[in-house]
Amino acid sequence: ASGNIPIPPDYIVGPNDGIRIILFGNKNITHKLVVSRNGDIFFPEIGPIMVSGLSFSEMEEVIQELVSNKYIGTTSRVTMDKLRSINIFVLGEALQPGMYTVSSLSTLTNAILKNGGVKMTGSLRNIELKRQGAVIKKFDAYDLLLNGDTSDDMRLIEGDVVFIPPIGKTVGIDGEINRPVIYELSGDETLSDLIGFA
Repeated sequence: ASGNIPIPPDYIVGPNDGIRIILFGNKNITHKLVVSRNGDIFFPEIGPIMVSGLSFSEMEEVIQELVSNKYIGTTSRVTMDKLRSINIFVLGEALQPGMYTVSSLSTLTNAILKNGGVKMTGSLRNIELKRQGAVIKKFDAYDLLLNGDTSDDMRLIEGDVVFIPPIGKTVGIDGEINRPVIYELSGDETLSDLIGFA
């Protein structure tokens, strides 16, 4: 991933992320810096700046303020350069369960697609995102597949586990409908929900 990829303002900066700082005005120079294991970048003539754990927009603000204080008449533009990689796990009823190395911008659905998807025996309605042993998100892929709703998708961090449980109750529907297939019903969904899916 390069500086051409739009970075969400809430992206959390971490070790091994690449930062590009372009100075223009009285001073014109480009710095390509990498976040150290300690969480800082070393900015020539300014020194170390702690950025790990800051959102992209917070880091941008800190750097721009330091530059404008240090160099009169100089403005800065901050972008991400090379994004760090993270290791995550896709387990359960996944087509190819295991550990995957993905970009730090990857989301829960990216992880599922990266491993080839969900087995026929896997649930699309109750996919779990586990972080440090606790389930922090239950994801219903029907929202995405049937309605194009990505609001429940979630960005992953190092060590996250995407767990695909076994499929729940299923029911088939056929006839004068748009999508005649077998659907998985969750919770207290009824015939009208099924017709809505189909």
